Amino acid sequence: MQENIVLRKGHNSLVKRFVDAIILKELKKNGPLSGYDIIYFINQKFYVMISPGKVYSALYALERKGLIRGTFDSKKRTYTITEQGAKALEEIAKESEAILCYLTGL
Repeated sequence: MQENIVLRKGHNSLVKRFVDAIILKELKKNGPLSGYDIIYFINQKFYVMISPGKVYSALYALERKGLIRGTFDSKKRTYTITEQGAKALEEIAKESEAILCYLTGL
């Protein structure tokens, strides 16, 4: 029982730490998306309740870095990945693969 709680906390923490990469990947795959769409996706895909503040601060940071572009679409702001964001996502994937290879060798 205690082990499940530890694993669940680790899972939640991992998803929250990779929120930038998750956002970039989902925008590349299914963009344009709103902040609400991203929160819903994370909840459905990873079974993690992530706060709107965490997602929106990540969106604003990614936008300031030029990795995504936000535009107003009727009543909501939607985001798309930029070319620079797609390149950053490729780099994140390469780095993550190296870490995963290390971890699976445990």
